Amino acid sequence: MTLRLLCGLALWACAASASANPGPSRQVNEAARASSVFTDRVQAYVTLLKDLDGSVTPLRPTTNPEQIAGPQHALAEKIALARRDSRQGAIFTPDVAEQFREIIRDTLQGPNGRNMRRTILEGDSVTPTILRVNGVYPEELPLGTMPPTLLRRLPVLPMELAYRIIGRALVLKDVKTNLIVDILPDALPRIP
Repeated sequence: MTLRLLCGLALWACAASASANPGPSRQVNEAARASSVFTDRVQAYVTLLKDLDGSVTPLRPTTNPEQIAGPQHALAEKIALARRDSRQGAIFTPDVAEQFREIIRDTLQGPNGRNMRRTILEGDSVTPTILRVNGVYPEELPLGTMPPTLLRRLPVLPMELAYRIIGRALVLKDVKTNLIVDILPDALPRIP
């Protein structure tokens, strides 16, 4: 009887402390939901890309840049047309954006934060750049290096997509077509 009573009290105490502090578990659930939304939307884009890529005339082996660019531009146009109603935030939804900003902020405040900022700023353009969803990634911008520590903390992307940082924005870029899939403005905190 005493053992049952002690076990019952222990279970009650655990339940009481869990209900008194629902924060961490709720945060984990919200983060998992945001991560699932991001993954689902990224996968939907990759599916669209693959479906439309099959409708473009296949490229024969060539070293001619014009022959390579033709199908690439045709595919980019088809994707932009299929996503004509997509706006900034289509993949980086508000919940996803909040999660990404938190990951980036925490990573940049970590022990290697100063070096990561330096790496990011090395490839940053001096001139302001206007970014838009379904726009072509600006050719004049270098494909800046993403710090490996930051990449390890962000969700893994399929090979068709890549993260890029332009100014303080995080850009989701289609590697094959060079299209901007989505933009997360103010992803990087301001440098004090």
